[in-house]
Amino acid sequence: MSTILQIQKRTVEGKKVKTLRNIGITPIHLYGSKVESSSMQADFKALINALNETGFSIPITLADGENEVLAFARNVQRHPLTEQILHVDFQVVNKEDEVEIEVPVNLLGESPAVKNLGGILIKLMETIKISSKVDQVPESIDLDIEGIESLEQSLLVSDIEVPDGVKVITDDTFAIARVIPPRIEVEETEEVEDSLASDSDQESDGDSQDSQDSDNSGNKE
Repeated sequence: MSTILQIQKRTVEGKKVKTLRNIGITPIHLYGSKVESSSMQADFKALINALNETGFSIPITLADGENEVLAFARNVQRHPLTEQILHVDFQVVNKEDEVEIEVPVNLLGESPAVKNLGGILIKLMETIKISSKVDQVPESIDLDIEGIESLEQSLLVSDIEVPDGVKVITDDTFAIARVIPPRIEVEETEEVEDSLASDSDQESDGDSQDSQDSDNSGNKE
């Protein structure tokens, strides 16, 4: 069942919308190819809860008391300092509409390169762009990482399997996840290099001191 957000017609515009925010109301804007652009508003806490439940990849049902429409949250304006949501744009869609949207990628399983070789798993992409009908948009895409068996091995977008009716738009050569060598090897190498550098500096200082002592001895004669 789709998340439902109650909305109301907004009559306050421009700088006066600050008064709405002061009483816990957030201005929103509705647009779409088959609807008339309109200024609306929603309770701030209800809006936050709806966005937390759906994110940007699942449509929200917007209800004004008379009509209900499906819409994706497309653009969120935030305060530059507090990060508080100031305004949200919603794109109204129909269930049969074809949409392009970013969906989260979930990494599943355990990589043998991590388990057996001590490698470190790096997630390189949090989302991928897909195309599908509105009622077929997946909440997320799963990727099994058990196929990463060696260090420096990657899984690409092309390794992702999507449901029927869903098409991946993101370049299939992009890497989603990679296992890198354990950091301890890097740290040990750095420590050895630092030690060698320190020994070299000490030897250099010793040579300089010997040279200076020799010069001083010659001057005495």
